[in-house]
Amino acid sequence: MASSTGPRAIGDKAPPFSGEIERTKLVEYATALHLRNPVHFDKAAAVAAGYRDVVAPPGYINIFTMQTRPDKFDTFQIDERNAVAGEWGWQYFQPICAGDVLHGQSELVGLTEKQGKKTMIIMTIETPFRNQKDEVVALHTDVTIEFKD
Repeated sequence: MASSTGPRAIGDKAPPFSGEIERTKLVEYATALHLRNPVHFDKAAAVAAGYRDVVAPPGYINIFTMQTRPDKFDTFQIDERNAVAGEWGWQYFQPICAGDVLHGQSELVGLTEKQGKKTMIIMTIETPFRNQKDEVVALHTDVTIEFKD
C-alpha cells in the first residue's frame, strides 16, 4: 500500500530479530539501578515468588533487544539527519525472566504528514516482543518525526 508521504507504507516490516535474556546481564542492570528486590538478583527468591527465573526490571528489554539502527532506518527510509524521537512507550503483558528467548519484528503502523515551517512526517512503529512460547510479553511503540525541507 503506497502512502502520500513517499515510498514508505503502512505495514512495512523490518527484519526480525531475537536474543536470549541472560541472568548475568539482568543482575548487572538491576545493580546499576540500585534495585533491592531479590527477584531481580536471586533465582531461588524469584522461583519462591512464583517466577521461572530472575525477573527483568522494567526497561531492560529497551537496551537488550532493540531493532538495529541500520535495519530501522533502512526499512522505514528514515533520514537520520532530519529525524528526532517523538515518543517511546512500553506495555508489559507478562514478566520477562532470565532464559527467555525474545523475538520481535518492527512494523510501520502509522504514517501522517503535518505542515508547519517544515513538513513533518510522523511515523509510528510498533514492535511486539514474543517469548519462546510465542506469547506477546511486551509491546514497544516508537514515534519518529522526520522533517522535510
